[in-house]
Amino acid sequence: SGQGLSGRAGLAADEGMLFVFPEDGEYAFWMKDMLFSIDILWISAEGEVVYMAQNVSPDTYPQSFRPNVPARYVLELPAGYTKEHIVKIGDIVEF
Repeated sequence: SGQGLSGRAGLAADEGMLFVFPEDGEYAFWMKDMLFSIDILWISAEGEVVYMAQNVSPDTYPQSFRPNVPARYVLELPAGYTKEHIVKIGDIVEF
């Protein structure tokens, strides 16, 4: 898999990284070589938020975060984004 945000210093408040997978799956993410905390959203093919991990710290490595339901997309956002914008399971994300 790709590097994602590994080694980057941070994200702007309105910036994120979207991972698009070819099929639905329970894709696991970890904080290898990450320098800052993030919120992680798993999103269905229909755009519904199906799982979240909030304020995930680099200190959690090598633990990985995996949804309990299949998802098509994963969106990494600045830590605190989901709380500040009141994002919850079942919300629809517009790309």
